[in-house]
Amino acid sequence: MFTLHAAPLTTRWAWRLTALAALLLAGLVIAGLGLGFLRTGTRVTVTVDGLAAPVITHLHTVDELLAEMQIELRPEDRLSPAAATPLQSGLAIDIQRARPVLLDVDGRVKSFYSQATSLETLLAERDVAASAHDLVSLAGQPAAVDAALPPPVIVGGRNLPGLPGVYPWRGVRSEPLAVALRHAAPLTVQIGNLAWDSWSTASTVGEALAELGMVFYEGDRVQPGLGAPLGVEHRRVVIERSKPVAIATASHSLHTRSRGATVADLLAENGLLLTGFDRVEPALDTPLTPDLAVRITRVQHLFEVEEQVTPYESVWQADPELEIDSQRLDQEGVNGITRQRYRVILEDSQPITRTLDDSWLAQAPVTRVNMYGAKIVLRELETTAGTLTYWRRIRMFATSYSPDEAGVPRSSPYYGLTRTGRKAGYGVVAVDPNVVRLNSQLYIPGYGPAVAGDTGGGIDGRWVDLGFDEGRLTSWNRCVDVYLLGPPPPSYLIPYRLPKGPAVACLQ
Repeated sequence: MFTLHAAPLTTRWAWRLTALAALLLAGLVIAGLGLGFLRTGTRVTVTVDGLAAPVITHLHTVDELLAEMQIELRPEDRLSPAAATPLQSGLAIDIQRARPVLLDVDGRVKSFYSQATSLETLLAERDVAASAHDLVSLAGQPAAVDAALPPPVIVGGRNLPGLPGVYPWRGVRSEPLAVALRHAAPLTVQIGNLAWDSWSTASTVGEALAELGMVFYEGDRVQPGLGAPLGVEHRRVVIERSKPVAIATASHSLHTRSRGATVADLLAENGLLLTGFDRVEPALDTPLTPDLAVRITRVQHLFEVEEQVTPYESVWQADPELEIDSQRLDQEGVNGITRQRYRVILEDSQPITRTLDDSWLAQAPVTRVNMYGAKIVLRELETTAGTLTYWRRIRMFATSYSPDEAGVPRSSPYYGLTRTGRKAGYGVVAVDPNVVRLNSQLYIPGYGPAVAGDTGGGIDGRWVDLGFDEGRLTSWNRCVDVYLLGPPPPSYLIPYRLPKGPAVACLQ
C-alpha cells in the first residue's frame, strides 16, 4: 500500500507568485512595444472637405497613407500636398473632393464631377455656351448664366472621434447639383402685314406662341404647324386668321373659326361627313360670313331585327336498360327563336317611324330529353353478419341520435318512440321517406343492419340519422354507403330520381 502526501503549502504559493510575475512582465513588454510604436510614428492631419482627423503612421508618402486609409481620389479632386510628398510630423494633408453634377442641355443629361464655383465656369468645363436669351436653372430654380453655385448639400456620415480607423468624412457625400440649360432660338411671327422678332426656349412652335401670349384658334392656319420643332435656327411662323362660325348638331355644338369659302368647306375642315339623307341649313354652297350658324340634322334609314326566344322544355324518361341511379342525356335541348324585322327612320338618333317589315321562325325549339335508370340489379355484400343481398346503394350523409339526446322530455308520452311506433335505439334509423321507404331493411357499414323506422324533424334528402341506445350515443358526421336489402318494392313505389339534400358534398 502506497500513501500520497500533499505538497507543502509554501511550495504551492511559490508557484502561483511566479506565474503572476510572468504575466505582469508580459503585459509591461506589450505596453512598452505599443508605446514605442506610437512614439516612433509620424503625426499628420488629414482633412477631407473640411472634416479633419489626426493620424499616426509609419508609412513614408502621402499616397501610401491615402491607400491605407482607403481614400480614393477622382481626377477632379484636389490634393495638397502632392501624392508623392514624404510624410513628416506636423504635415497637413488637405483633400477637396469634386461635387457631382447632373447637367441637362436641351433634354440631354450628362453626369460628371467638378470643382467649379460658378455656373459660367461649370458650363465652360463642358464646352457648353449660353446666352442671355437661354433658360438656365440651378436645383430647379431660375438662375443667371454668371450665378455662383450654391454650397454642396451634404448628407450621410457619422462623427465618431477617438475610434481607430473611423474618420468624420466616412459615409459623407454631396447631393448631385442639378443644372438645366435650354437654348433659345430666334423667332419671327407674322400675321398679315404685321411681323416681329423674338427669342424662345420652347421646343415646339405651339409652345413658343403660348409663351408670347398669342391668341389663336383651331381654325387659324399656322405654318409650320403647332407641333413643329422650334430648333436652334431662325424660324418664321406665319398665322392666317379665320372667321368665327358655329356648327350645331343634336348632340353637341361647336364654336370655331374657318378660312373656308362656303359651308361645305367648313364641314370638310372639321371632318364632318354627310350621308345621303342628312340635312344642312343653310345649304352647302352658302358663302361663309362671320358668326354664321350651321345646323346639321342626321337622318338614318335602317332595319332592326328582334329575336324572341322560346326556352326549350326539359323532360325525364325512364330507361329500363340503364341501372338505377344512373342517368344519361338522350337529346340536347335547343331554344326556339322567332325573328322580326322592323324598318326604322331616325332623325338625330330619335325614331320617327318604325314599321314591321317581316316575321319568321328562325329556329324551332327542341325538347331536352334526360334518361334515368330504371333497371334493378340484385347484388351481394359480404358483411360481418354474413352475405346480404341488396338492390340499391345510396351515398348518404350520416349523423347519430339517442332518445336522451333527441330533444323530447322524458315526461312526454312520445319519449323514446319513433315515427313507426318502434322504440328508439340501436338498429333503428331516421330517413327521408322520399328517399328510403319506412320499414325498409338497411345495412350501413360501420353501424350494421338497421330498419328505417323514424323520420326526424330535420332529415331531408340523402340523410340518415343512426339510432343508439340511451346513454350509448356514438357521434357520426360523415358520408356513408347505405345498402337497401331484400327484394325491391313495386316499381311505382321506387323513387328513381333521388333528391340530394345535405349529401351534395358526399356526391363530389
